[in-house]
Amino acid sequence: MTVSDASEMLPAERRSHIMEALQEQQVVKVSALSESLGVSEITIRRDLKLLDREGVLRRTHGGAVLKRRPVIEQRLEAAAAADHAPERARIARAAAAMIEPKDTVFLGSGSTVAALLRFVDPDLEARVVTHSLAAAAEAQGLSLEFIFLGGLYRPQINAVEGTWPIDMIAGFHADKAFLGADGLDGVAGLTTPDMAVASIELAMIRRTRGEVVVLAGNDKIGLVHQVVVCPLDQIDLVLVDEGVAADVRVKIQRAGPRCEVV
Repeated sequence: MTVSDASEMLPAERRSHIMEALQEQQVVKVSALSESLGVSEITIRRDLKLLDREGVLRRTHGGAVLKRRPVIEQRLEAAAAADHAPERARIARAAAAMIEPKDTVFLGSGSTVAALLRFVDPDLEARVVTHSLAAAAEAQGLSLEFIFLGGLYRPQINAVEGTWPIDMIAGFHADKAFLGADGLDGVAGLTTPDMAVASIELAMIRRTRGEVVVLAGNDKIGLVHQVVVCPLDQIDLVLVDEGVAADVRVKIQRAGPRCEVV
């Protein structure tokens, strides 16, 4: 890579190269990245600070190391998903029934959103636009036109991030958007621990001319994470399971969206 090539990079491309170097080497130095990418050390430190906030690396003196989630944490998440599998399946089925022929729909990241494709009529002709690799895996054998948004792959969310997917989203007016919920609260709104997820899903919301639908199991209601995706008045419908109490549903509806139990 030449210095002139590097200087023309978008920030997302530069961070993609940083993550590639981390995946290969496990450790990177600011000075080495500055030289190889042809940008200042201040720029590299700014990139590392952003990636640290997103939880994909840990900054060290003069560089950064790849941050891996503990195996026990991954196992606990998988166990939690299994515990709520019947409820999530009902939510996913209800969401799938909302997709109509010729619709263009956005799908956000998350296992429940991806699972809705299991319940889509195999002969349904509609267009799906997503950054989720989990959704891509579920789309096999369907008649859907499937548009995958390219970018930097993030294994932590099994999806891609960056300016590329956001730029591609701007090329659509979706009829519906289906988003997952890391956290949903009547006051705090829809929240996530991940800045990349928030940026992409907010872009989807802004380019949806029909209903924005959030799929939220009872284990997500009341949770508040660090990054706001949007306030609840930008959401049209929240699909929940029977584990969400009636008074909680009322609070959600007072904030803007309809809240339906499935």
